Amino acid sequence: MKFWLLKAAGTLEDEELILENSIITIGWAELPDFSSIKDEGQVKKIILEKYPGMQDERSSAWAGEIYSFITKIKKGDLVAVPLKTRNEMLIGKVTGDYEYRQISDFVRHIRSVSWSKTIPKGDFEEEYDVDLSSPETLFLIEAGPEKFSETTEIKTLGVLLEELNCTLDELGSLKERLLELTYRLADTEKISEVQKIAAEMEKMLK
Repeated sequence: MKFWLLKAAGTLEDEELILENSIITIGWAELPDFSSIKDEGQVKKIILEKYPGMQDERSSAWAGEIYSFITKIKKGDLVAVPLKTRNEMLIGKVTGDYEYRQISDFVRHIRSVSWSKTIPKGDFEEEYDVDLSSPETLFLIEAGPEKFSETTEIKTLGVLLEELNCTLDELGSLKERLLELTYRLADTEKISEVQKIAAEMEKMLK
């Protein structure tokens, strides 16, 4: 599983569309379907046919980003999308392969995604050491399994086992305390004491 930062939603309408349709987009709606693309060179050729005066370095960079969006992002990868109209990041998991489908005049190259939550931009930049003002549209975020777990709110096996052990310890202590109260009940005939112990047991079991 990889974690990608994708900066492509440029307007309020774009952001509403990616939320409503559960998708991400790389932009470039003026370019044709990339479904049959085999390598970055083909993407670059298409870009230069549309914009023949573009500098080679820039066309290569954009071709690499588009090709990554089409082929290198895999189902199950995480994606973070900064919203330009709000001080938040959308976080989701990619659920589909590349599609060329017209969602609007500006959204056609898409991947399906399941949105999970939002994170304030400042918190995201600090947590993952990224600069949201950088010129790249798409790049990998360096993050380990623990950060993936925190981002998606899906706990790793190690965390789950630790929590399970803590829960079992708590249940053991609860069992001992309940046994102690049961013995006290057996040793008393005072109604007031029985009521007190019963109330304590009820409180523990809530």
